Amino acid sequence: MSFMNLESILVLTLGVLIILVLGAYALLLYMKLQAQKAEKKQQEQVLSVELATRRDYYRNSIRVICSAIVEEQVSLTEGAIRISMLAPQLELAEQEKGDFQVFFQLAEATSHIPILEQWKDLNKMEKLRYDQEREKLEESFKDFIKDSARRVLDGTVTADGRAFVDQGKLGISKKSIEKEEPLFYSVGNDQKNTN
Repeated sequence: MSFMNLESILVLTLGVLIILVLGAYALLLYMKLQAQKAEKKQQEQVLSVELATRRDYYRNSIRVICSAIVEEQVSLTEGAIRISMLAPQLELAEQEKGDFQVFFQLAEATSHIPILEQWKDLNKMEKLRYDQEREKLEESFKDFIKDSARRVLDGTVTADGRAFVDQGKLGISKKSIEKEEPLFYSVGNDQKNTN
């Protein structure tokens, strides 16, 4: 009884101890996994809120640009370029993509015209030539661009029946937008695009 029983008790105790240690380790790993899942879920929620906020900002920016287009405060080309840069950042429904197509088309048609610093580096004759070309292109797109801009403003752009921008979420006013430098400067008699 003595040596066999003692040896059996020792092996049994050692077995139980190993099982307890492995169980504790498994519990620790399970708790770490749950903490990682919770952290990942929280990060996904934060990212989701950030993306929604960013999309709302882009939608609001597009509305402000459309308003400026309709009110002729910005050239059609500048508005189209800005909208064509913002619109891809949104998750647009197929009908919305179609409604924005005219902005992409005008931006593409004028993409060869220098802007910003390259525009400033042109001589007066080159600027005049590009201005005339731009104005001719704008005239051919004018009705389509303004119609699309109005549709964005009145909320009829979306396929799912909701307004392009939720009126209750409009946190950006025209006054809160910093005045940006125009992409093009007029060199002819028409000076409405200059600062």
